[in-house]
Amino acid sequence: MNKQRKYFYIAGVLLFTAAAGVFVSCKDKDGAPEETMTAGTISIQVDYSVQPIVEDALAVFQSIYPKAHITQVNRNEADIVQALLNDSARVAVITRELTAAEESHFKKSGIKARTVPFAKDGLALIASPAVTDTLINLEDVYKVMRGEESTAIKQLVFDSNRAGIAQYLIAKAGNANKTLKNVYSLKNTAEVFTFVKNNPGAIGVVGVNWLLQPPVELEKAVSEVKVLAVSKQAKGATAKDYFKPSQTSIADGNYPLTRTLYILNYQGKKGLGTGFATYLSAPEGQRLILKSGLLPVTLPFREIEIVNK
Repeated sequence: MNKQRKYFYIAGVLLFTAAAGVFVSCKDKDGAPEETMTAGTISIQVDYSVQPIVEDALAVFQSIYPKAHITQVNRNEADIVQALLNDSARVAVITRELTAAEESHFKKSGIKARTVPFAKDGLALIASPAVTDTLINLEDVYKVMRGEESTAIKQLVFDSNRAGIAQYLIAKAGNANKTLKNVYSLKNTAEVFTFVKNNPGAIGVVGVNWLLQPPVELEKAVSEVKVLAVSKQAKGATAKDYFKPSQTSIADGNYPLTRTLYILNYQGKKGLGTGFATYLSAPEGQRLILKSGLLPVTLPFREIEIVNK
């Protein structure tokens, strides 16, 4: 992650105290330090499409609480959900809640889920710098995701066929059979930017977060692609009906491809997963989300004092 950006967030975020409390150092039965909401060691599984914002949030959280050691493991949504279900993961950040069928696994085990929404994200459609038409109709995207032909899109490109982004669009398009053509999956988000840049007929789908907070090695590639404006109006759309993803267009509902980000905690106790989730949903964490360019689920308020002279 860009070190200057990380330090910017650390400097800009107020000390987090909500629900953290004061913990007395103690040890568990094995002699290891006991995990609390602000101390201990855990790993957290993170959807590739929201990797940058979680990296920044963890950097701030761990700078405030140096005894908190959280390892971020970036994976596809399908792999993350499977890891939760086979009990090899306990805390995750993905772009949906688990289904009732998935939740039943934890109910049988007597584990109470803690699901915390903390941000709203958009899916950006990106194209080669060579394209001249930067407007796209949402129905053309859905056509491709239903396995139909579209004159506007030759190829639709994702970072993985197991990614949450692909599954989100399949569901939105109403493709129950999930039979696709002209849809391609690559190895990671970086490859999507490279492929789109070199193939004018291709449109890539990435999380907005990657455009706002790209790793240093991707900054050049991100600056070279074009972000398309999307209309959800099937027919007769005019220029005013097209919107690019932004905090404003996501907040007012004009941008159609939006998702909520959740931290899912199945630790079954108030450990580091609870502490990190509490931080993300507290005003300080929501300010960090706001500064990142995403939309916090709770807009932090500002008090302005007006003095009459």
